[in-house]
This record gives sequence, structure tokens and C-alpha cells, in this order.
Amino acid sequence: MTQTGTDQGNTAMKMPAALAAATLALAGCMTVPDTHPLAGTEWQLVAIDTSGSTTTLTPALQARHTLAFADGGEVQVQLDCNRGRSTWTAGLPANGAGEISFGPVASTKMLCPQPSFGNQLAAGLTEAERYTTTLDGRQLVIETPELRFTFAAAE
Repeated sequence: MTQTGTDQGNTAMKMPAALAAATLALAGCMTVPDTHPLAGTEWQLVAIDTSGSTTTLTPALQARHTLAFADGGEVQVQLDCNRGRSTWTAGLPANGAGEISFGPVASTKMLCPQPSFGNQLAAGLTEAERYTTTLDGRQLVIETPELRFTFAAAE
């Protein structure tokens, strides 16, 4: 069966409409970061959970491992002695939980004194799938398939 010029034009017009509908459907799942409750917040890493083991950071280490969610979908990260940035999108929280994703983390590459969790945090953010916050907004947990990062609100 051969399509006429009119049929081809109708098919071409249907594709952008279908693409627009799919884009709108996805937009309902994730939100523009500057309208998200995380936008404008800052957090310090306090603990990392892996396979049944928890590493708790000292206050000095907490201050050197931070996230700052900026408006417009950018996140600033302090990765111990390195600074970095990435992008983020997140679903609106339902019962304190939602989906979250980060783009690749671009950072400086200085060798930090041990113990350092900057590389682990940078790698983990790119695998993030879910976040939860407490009702009082004082704790943020970001989960990957293998890790759980617990953050406290920065003072």
C-alpha cells in the first residue's frame, strides 16, 4: 500500500503530537527543580550505609561532604577537598519519599587526606534512585541500589 502525500503529512503531524504527549506524561513524574522542596536546601553527609554496615562521619568530615540544591536543577557538591557540580531532577515527595536522579558529577581531582568519602559520594549520586525526608525537614536520605547516604540539614 502506497501512502499519498496527504497521508504522509498526517503521519508526520501525528509524531510530534505523540512526542509532546509523552513528554508531558514524563513531566508529571519529575518536577522542575526550582519548584521542588529540595531547591534552595543544603545538606551535610552524616552516614553511609552499605550491605549491613554503617560508616558515621565525624562533624569535621560532615562539613567537607555536602550537597546544595540550587534553583534551576543544579547541585553544588563538596567532595571532601574537591568541589563539584551536577544536575538533578526529582519527583514531588509523597509521604516524604520520591524519585531522584543526578547527572554526571564534574569535580576537581585533588588527592584528599584519608578518610575521604568524596569519590564514593560522587559515584553514588549518579546511581541515585530514591530520596526520603523526615517530616521536620532535618534529614535527607538518598538511596542507590547499593548505598544509602544520610544527610542532615546544614546549619
